[in-house]
Amino acid sequence: MTMQTCAQTEALAVSRHGASTEAKAAPVRLSAQGLAVAFGGQQVLRSVDIELQGGQIALLRGPNGCGKTTLLNILSGFLRPDAGNATLAFNGSAVDILRQAPDRLARLGIARLWQDIRLFPSMTALENVLAASPHALGIHPFAAVFAPAKVRSQERAFREQAMHWLDLLGMADRAHSSGDRLSVGQSKRVAIARLLQTGAQVLLLDEPLAGLDRESADKLVHDLNRLADTTHKALLVVEHNHDAITPVCDIRLTLDDGRLHREELEGQTWVH
Repeated sequence: MTMQTCAQTEALAVSRHGASTEAKAAPVRLSAQGLAVAFGGQQVLRSVDIELQGGQIALLRGPNGCGKTTLLNILSGFLRPDAGNATLAFNGSAVDILRQAPDRLARLGIARLWQDIRLFPSMTALENVLAASPHALGIHPFAAVFAPAKVRSQERAFREQAMHWLDLLGMADRAHSSGDRLSVGQSKRVAIARLLQTGAQVLLLDEPLAGLDRESADKLVHDLNRLADTTHKALLVVEHNHDAITPVCDIRLTLDDGRLHREELEGQTWVH
């Protein structure tokens, strides 16, 4: 690791775990207790508990086939567990996420980045982000005809918000580039901006650093650190590149034989 990379990593750790993240109240909380899943008699998850608050970044790690994707599938509504419960608390209310369909969960505030990034290739980066804008009035013919001023006002607000997310992720200068002209790293940033445009409070990121060279990975880690710190959203990250992502994490979750082991950073030490 170069001296510059070491300095960047140290700076990330300081900014991530400094007073600024502790001073703010956590507006969102993702909680799960006793999650259990078996496939064909093989127990994949055994009484898994998770607690994640706004502003925290948690690394979910473990060997291939240990159940990381299974856990993400449960938290994003694509799989019902055999046992357990899970809730999303936000703005004073709590929702049982195990009773919600994936599209409903996305509207409630849990969004997922898949390993297979699929941008609309003929649309610009900005248009890709705008496509995720929630509750768009312009899709309703009645509103488009009888309330055009309101539609235009909402579209301006959506555009400003989308540009804000692209700027936060270092993609403002590529806002008008088509999806098929973006690199893998740039495509991932646009995809994360698209998640943010939905209004998500919890981001489930499945291997966001996969396929990136060291420089691109370091930049994306920096952006994720800044995202959590400035927006106070919660990030649960599945990632095999532990060395790159660990310096900005508050929590490490390790799946081993279906059980989840939790570590939290206290000062410069990881403790169980």
